[in-house]
Order: sequence, then structure tokens, then C-alpha cells
Amino acid sequence: MKPPKFDAKNWKPVPRVQEWPVYQPEALPDNWHKITEYYEKRVSEYNWQFYFDGTTLIIYDHKDSINRFDGKPIRHIHQYEFPIQGARWFVDNIKRFFLKPGEPGALPAHKFSLTEYCGDEKPSISRLVDCYARTPGYCFKNHSRCEHPDQDLCQCFDMSDEALFKEGGYLALFTDIAERYERGELEEKP
Repeated sequence: MKPPKFDAKNWKPVPRVQEWPVYQPEALPDNWHKITEYYEKRVSEYNWQFYFDGTTLIIYDHKDSINRFDGKPIRHIHQYEFPIQGARWFVDNIKRFFLKPGEPGALPAHKFSLTEYCGDEKPSISRLVDCYARTPGYCFKNHSRCEHPDQDLCQCFDMSDEALFKEGGYLALFTDIAERYERGELEEKP
């Protein structure tokens, strides 16, 4: 099956929400409530902090290191924003990748991604052949928000199969966030 020919005259980009600044760890907004954290060893180490500001799930990590080219200090910040309902949307829709074509809710056999609206934003899940560390995985994207600092790309939070599906992995984490939100418990400490 050939993909449809691109129709430039009828193409419309996904509307983007107002871009957020990249926050320094010393100056995170007061309304960000930390709801959980998740340590992950990829090519390097990440200590992902998950925040909730009343409407948005924020995934955040920072680390200070030395630039290997000039020896000067450098700060790396990763910041992803999703509508809080995106946690439930992700949990409910990742399952669709494992249904056989033709089953109710299954993706068509030729599809490797799913994009839908969730509230006023447009998240997606994509199957990745080469995730970080050269392993297969999935990407949780928000097409409505620009990547930091590259504003041409959408925000993409990658997860290897192992990190997603292991006991206590990202699937369990997003399920917990969704359930806590639905019970009105996200303002509480984890």
C-alpha cells in the first residue's frame, strides 16, 4: 500500500500551544507539585521528576556536567509537557499496538503510530525501531508543543521496551499517575 500523495494546498499544521520557557531547577514554578520520580540509566543517567501544575503533566530532568570540547560547565535540561489526561490516553492506547489487525481498537497492519486529540492538544504514540541505546521502544509525543530548544520539532519522550514494560516501569508509572489524577490525589506527596 502506497502512502497518499502529499497535498500541500490542503495541509494544515497541528496548532501549537503557547511555548513554555525552559525552567532552571533552582527556579521551578511554585505551582508545580512533584508527584513522583523515576530513575533510569540510558546512555547516561536520568532522574526524571514528574510534576503536576493543575492541568499539565511535566516530565523534567537536569544535570550539570563539563563540556568535553571546551572544559566549561554545561547544564542539560529536558522538559516535556502533556495535558494531564494524556497519562490515561497513553495507558489506554499503548495496548492498541498489541491487538491483531481487525480486532476492535487495533491499529491497521501498516500503522506504526497513533495520533489523536486529547483535550486541546494532540499527543501520539510511535513505535521506534531504534530508541536510545539502540533498542526498540516507543515515543510519547506532543505535537501541540515545541521541543526545547528546537522549536521546529514536537516534544518527544522516548522509552525503551524494557523501561516501558518492566515491573515498576513507565507503563506502571503512567497508570499510577492516571489513577491518582482520576481520584483527585495528584496534589498529595507520593
